[in-house]
Amino acid sequence: MLKRDDRLRDYVLPVRIVASEKTNNAKTLLNADLTQIGLREMDVATVHSGGYVILDFGRELQGGVRILTSGTAGEALVRIRLGESVSECCAELGEKGACNDHSLRDLTIPMCQLSDMQFCMSGFRFARIDVLGVGSICGFKAICAVYVHTSSVRRGSFRCSDELVNRIFDTAAYTVELCMQTYIWDGIKRDRLVWVGDLHPETRAIAALYGNDDIIPRSLDFEKAQSPLPAWMNDFPQYSMWWIIILNDYFMSCGNRAYLEAQKDYFEGLLKQLDKCVFENGDFDFGFNFVDWPTHEQPDEPEGVRSLCKLCALKAENLCHVLGLDDSVAKGIYNKLSRKSDEIIDKKQIAALKYLSHTALTAHEKAVLCEGGAHGFSTFMSSYILSALTDNAGLCEALSAMRTYYGGMLEMGATTFWEDFDIDWMENTAPLTRLPEEGERDIHGDFGKYCYVGFRHSFCHGWSAGVVPFIFDKVLGVESLAEGGKKLRVRPDLGDLTFIEGVVPTAYGDVKIRCDKKGANVEVKIDAPPQVEIIR
Repeated sequence: MLKRDDRLRDYVLPVRIVASEKTNNAKTLLNADLTQIGLREMDVATVHSGGYVILDFGRELQGGVRILTSGTAGEALVRIRLGESVSECCAELGEKGACNDHSLRDLTIPMCQLSDMQFCMSGFRFARIDVLGVGSICGFKAICAVYVHTSSVRRGSFRCSDELVNRIFDTAAYTVELCMQTYIWDGIKRDRLVWVGDLHPETRAIAALYGNDDIIPRSLDFEKAQSPLPAWMNDFPQYSMWWIIILNDYFMSCGNRAYLEAQKDYFEGLLKQLDKCVFENGDFDFGFNFVDWPTHEQPDEPEGVRSLCKLCALKAENLCHVLGLDDSVAKGIYNKLSRKSDEIIDKKQIAALKYLSHTALTAHEKAVLCEGGAHGFSTFMSSYILSALTDNAGLCEALSAMRTYYGGMLEMGATTFWEDFDIDWMENTAPLTRLPEEGERDIHGDFGKYCYVGFRHSFCHGWSAGVVPFIFDKVLGVESLAEGGKKLRVRPDLGDLTFIEGVVPTAYGDVKIRCDKKGANVEVKIDAPPQVEIIR
């Protein structure tokens, strides 16, 4: 059976020769002819045995490399290494976590003369091509990236008076766009998988940027089929909680009622399964606790699970109303969990979840959330931290933390946002665009934690796109009060910005918002389809 790939494929020439050895005419690769290999190619880059060339394609891409080879001599072995940083594409397998996990990005193959071939499928910005073997010579007419990406057309947008905020928004949007392959992936180098527990920032960003894109229900259906009850999604109880949260927010944003109705039986069964794990005295036992890696097996983790389950129960209650179901199980879960509460010690993301679960924070918990700027941030939990920070300390504080945290990745050379980041990593550290000098640290190879140490660390992870829904929610100030955005509350907040403008997709068309500071006042203009009720 023939099934067409609806993704697009484009060829991208390198923009920079990072380095080369034993190579003649390397610069021709920057303006190479990609049409066809010919019998008499005169303008080629020639790499001799023991030589190499490192190419920079200008930004992170998902795909592989296409190599047009004119002539070869000797063994003509070619080693291809892709990297999200210069240092990764120069690393040996096993060195500082460099690996081929989930997709080959480091391989050696014999090269053929008069050939036009494509290799690898990974996330990368840099490619290193080494010529190996006795007496080997390879003449390359062209080496380009094969950029594989979604064909979906972006509808949502945002612009403001601060170019750094614009860059952060654009980079977050591009990050999640790269992860929109046939399904929504966690990352494009490693974790090219559907992890439901990580999807909430991605699905919310996709809904804000693309509206009701089929990739959201397709991805949710894939994992649901893999997880028939009583199994938990991806074997994590908390990931099943995230599924309910995603389902509610997807429906409220996109209004896909037919899809929601099809989930009714599974949703009811899952809700009852969760209820059995929560006891009348407020204790719970899901068999395993998990919120995110930085809080795993830390003292704040159980309160994070409690808060996540309470947030899930709130979303489930809304779904019960929409589906015409009895909401007593959802209310019961929330009420039982509310009978106990442990004070958070030091984790911002847990304080944010606790606040978002409609639980009052103590003075200490507010300090954990609001003090320290971008210290203690998490890329996965950034949307929740920034939203809770806005409500408790004001938008100016949240924007400042966002600029520091996400701007720090940009300063380190990021063109997509990462699986994890700590602003303390930046001190005396080389950016990803070059090899470290003596005494410098490597932003890629020397950092990372848990399951993403060193070069295994993903530098394009969809969960880091949480700044997109944060900006839509708290800067444009848009909240859907009815399915598919049929009723929108719009309460923009400019913070320290002088103007903002954006386009918000709904099931009934796009809503355009423009706000300008005029002295002490703010002028707000909203252009909405007639079917959309705007509440200010």
